[in-house]
Amino acid sequence: MALDNFDRLEEGLTRLLADLETLKAENRGLKDVLRAREAEVETLNEKIGRLDKEKGLVKEKVDGLLERLEGLIQRA
Repeated sequence: MALDNFDRLEEGLTRLLADLETLKAENRGLKDVLRAREAEVETLNEKIGRLDKEKGLVKEKVDGLLERLEGLIQRA
């Protein structure tokens, strides 16, 4: 009877340790995915910043061209 209890305890501990290793591996994998996503977000944020600057420059150029066009129209 006592030996059966020890066997069940050993089996339970073995399962728990196996589950722990599985969870540790899954946790490492999730951390890797998170790091990759964080790097992707950083890259996209940098791209957004560049595009915002480019948009500002294009707007300035278009505004300048419109002013020149209006000047030409008024002189005509």
